[in-house]
Amino acid sequence: MVTLQMFVARFPEFTSVPQLRFDIFFGDSVIEMGSEEHRWSNVYDVAQANLIAHFLSVGAGSATGDSMALMPIRSTDVDDVLVEYAVQREVTGNPVDNFNASIYGQQYVHWRNQAFAGARIICP
Repeated sequence: MVTLQMFVARFPEFTSVPQLRFDIFFGDSVIEMGSEEHRWSNVYDVAQANLIAHFLSVGAGSATGDSMALMPIRSTDVDDVLVEYAVQREVTGNPVDNFNASIYGQQYVHWRNQAFAGARIICP
């Protein structure tokens, strides 16, 4: 499991994160990933670090009062003015988990997919 010291060594951009805030998102990551590291095929720590970084980066916006959507807005209108933006119509992957909102979330999904890719054949 990841410690704050290991986390900051991997992501120095989070040096100013206090231990209490790290602990909150660490707990959230254990809820998401489970606590059985062996199920993650030796990528548990890197996946957990990326998930915590995702939670912190998304949480940084909410800490400043930003309650905007995690994904790009396709269109918006005010009165008779409609503005459309050039974004994907559909989010690829599972739309329930908003891990595409940060590079850390995307990396977490990469490691999760690697750990749970399905059956593997080991040849001698």
